[in-house]
Order: sequence, then C-alpha cells, then structure tokens
Amino acid sequence: MKQNKINRRVFIKMASGAVATLGLSTGTLSMLSRKSSASDSLDDPRVIVVSDQNAHSGSQISAEIAQVMMDEAIRQYTGITDIGAAYQSVLPDITANSVIGIKVNCINSLCPTHPVVVNALINGLLQMNFVGNPFPANNIIIWDRSSWSLQYSGYTINSGTTGVRCFGTNTVGYSSTTLNCAGSSQHPSNILTNYCDFLIDFAVMKNHDTAGVTFTMKNHLGSIHNPSGLHGGYCDPYVPALNQQIRDVLDVQESLHIVDAIFGIYYGGPSGSPNMIYDGIILGEDRVAVDAVGRQILDDCGCSTIYRATHIDTAAAVPYNLGTANLNNIEIINIMNPSIAVQNLEVTRSHSDIVLRWSTPEYTGQIKVLRSTVPDFTTFDELAIMNGNTYTDSGVLPSNHKYFYRVLKTW
Repeated sequence: MKQNKINRRVFIKMASGAVATLGLSTGTLSMLSRKSSASDSLDDPRVIVVSDQNAHSGSQISAEIAQVMMDEAIRQYTGITDIGAAYQSVLPDITANSVIGIKVNCINSLCPTHPVVVNALINGLLQMNFVGNPFPANNIIIWDRSSWSLQYSGYTINSGTTGVRCFGTNTVGYSSTTLNCAGSSQHPSNILTNYCDFLIDFAVMKNHDTAGVTFTMKNHLGSIHNPSGLHGGYCDPYVPALNQQIRDVLDVQESLHIVDAIFGIYYGGPSGSPNMIYDGIILGEDRVAVDAVGRQILDDCGCSTIYRATHIDTAAAVPYNLGTANLNNIEIINIMNPSIAVQNLEVTRSHSDIVLRWSTPEYTGQIKVLRSTVPDFTTFDELAIMNGNTYTDSGVLPSNHKYFYRVLKTW
C-alpha cells in the first residue's frame, strides 16, 4: 500500500531526541519519559491534519489511537483542552435535547468511514456537559443511504430509545422538500430534514473516477434521492449546488467536516479495497478547505484523477461561496504522532527544587508526573495530573534521595 504525508504551512512534529538524564548532587535522578496507555471558520479557515504511526496494525485500526487522534484534533482546532467544551464550542446553541446527525460514507464497505473512528468522535460528543449531565447517546444518529450498507461496513443498526442510533434513509424515506441542485431537483433524506438539529459530515479518503475525489462535499450525494442525476461534468457544479442548498434551504446546522484518512484509495476508486495508508484524520468547519487539503494529500500520493476534482474550486467561487479552496489561504496544522512518548525532557535545579520541562506540541491533553525511588516504578508517587509543559518538584533536593521520574500522556 502507498504511504504518504502532507507538509504545508504549519507543521507540528515530534522531536526525535532521546529521554533526558541529569545527575544532581543529592543523587542521580534518572528521567524516564514514556507514554501511558496508549473564529470564523470560513473567513480564516483552519484545517487539522492529525496522523499517528500507531493508528493501524495490519488491516485493523486501533480504537485507542483513533481516540487520541480525534481528541487531539478537536483540542488543537478549538484551543480548548476540555474535550466536551471543545465540541460544544463548534456546536453553538446546542442543548441536551438537540439531535446530532453524523453522515458517514458506506457505499464501499471495503473502505467506509470506519466505525472505530466514528466512535472516537462520539466518545467526545458524549463528554459535553449540560448542568452536570452528559449529552444523551440516543440524541446521536449515525446515518447513510441504507441500513444494509451501514451493517456491511460494521455498524450496528439501532432505532431504539437507548444508545446511539444508527439507521439508513431507506427506513424513513425522503422529504417532500425540493432542492434545486443546478437544475436537478433532489429530495433530501428525512433524517436530514426531520431528525437532526446539527450535522457532522464524516467522509472517507477516496479518489473517484468521475468527480476526481470524494470527500465531505461529495459525501452528500448519499443524502438525496437521485445522486445519479448529479454526476455530469465531473459532478461540477452539482456537488457545490447540493451543498449550497443544504446550507441555505434546510433547517439543520452544519458543524464539523471530517475525513477518515486512516486507510484510503488513491486509484481505482471509489470502489475496491484500500490501496493507501495515511494513518490520518482531517478536521475543520470549512468543507471546501477540508476537501482541498484532502485533494492535496491524494495528489501527493500520485492520484491521477485530481484534475477532475474541479467541484472543489467551484464550491469556493460565486455563487456558492462555500469556503476556501486556495491552500495558501488555509491554516493547515499538521500534528504527527500524538500517541508516542513525551520527548526532550529537561531537568534543572532551582535552589531546593527540581524543575521538569518537556515539549509536546503534538499533544495538548493532560500530563501525569510520577516519581519513584525504584527504576521499574513498581511503587511510585503521583505528583500531578496537569496541563502544560513544566512541573516543579518543590523542596526535594535536601532529602538526599535518588529519584526516578516519568512524564506520561494521560490520553
């Protein structure tokens, strides 16, 4: 399988330095650093591209690492360290009674929006706090065109009153509302019109023999009754027109646009098995910017159908004005390997204190600081669970003990 990475305006990278060790007069302190268990979005768009070398093993995606990646993506996107609060910030006016729809792409069960990655998103949404209560799981709906395609892709169908719901439009039908998609009359899913207050568009990384690529905007061809009517001219201007109609006509508030890019297809798509590994997730609120970044990743991988993906540029232009397609005008934040151990640990002495410093630009979650008198940490003291990159162990030097420290990501 092909493997590649994007390198754009903002690049956040793990330093490769070894764990720091420093001897002090009170005894040798061995510093051991390792991981624990594993605006205005359109005027100044930001897109997060988080990738992790541990995201997959063989054909399996690690649920633990997918969670680390999704959590880090929303923290870096919003600048808010509390996961629930971060999601609430991109779902303005949401209440405990609101319903969030997650539109996935399951037309190709060999390379769908993977359930394990969607679950990482849901775990974050469930951390939203409403007067001390979490967001209700039953107020989240995973959906696509048909229930059988969801099942074949690994999702569990649920239309009940407990747990996250998951079902296809085939079970509830299409709305009588008509969308004018560049002259093609389309009826949207009743899930989109009658069930959801908020919408998260969760696509998967694939090239497309007609549209060039299929990301978040083209994902909505699974939201209407007659997608075959929108495939002329490389799907341009039909895909932009459809997204404009969803934005302007329907009473649903669109929020995040996400691409599952753990595995993907860079040639022969949209059908067939994955033939590239990116180990990534792309996230933003500007659908055009997200798709433009995805297009560049496929281009870097050698995709030969990129020239057909003109719908992305059309979507950015008048009369659609759906976002930004020019990569030079997008703040692209690349985050590499948020799951791996803390690196570049530095230790200094300040009077009677030991000061620990480390750099984790790839991780903004909480850090746990441990201290032990034995190197294997069979016993230890938990000194702190904290945010930040500095910890002071106050008054420890006069004790004349030999101490070992670990700085861990808590995930």
